[in-house]
Amino acid sequence: MKFLGMDEIVKKDTLIYYRNEYKGTASFTLIGEKRASVKFISTVEIKPTGERDINIELLEQIDYPVIPIIKVLKQEIMNIEKEGFTR
Repeated sequence: MKFLGMDEIVKKDTLIYYRNEYKGTASFTLIGEKRASVKFISTVEIKPTGERDINIELLEQIDYPVIPIIKVLKQEIMNIEKEGFTR
C-alpha cells in the first residue's frame, strides 16, 4: 500500500475550541497498481495535556485491511494539525 494524498479536505467549523473536524477523500495504491479512494471523517480532540487524540471514520468500504489505512490517515491529519490548516 502506498498513500497518494488527500483531496477535497475540508475543516468543519465547530463551537468547541479544543476539537477540530476534517472531512475528505484519501487516495491509495493498493496491491499491484490498483488505485482506491476512500471518504473519511476525522475528529481531533486536544486534551488538557496538549496531546491530540485523533479518530478516523471511513465512510466507504475498501477491499484492503483497514488498520494500515487508518494509521496513515492519522499521521497525515497530525501533520495538518502541526502545520496548520490552510485550505
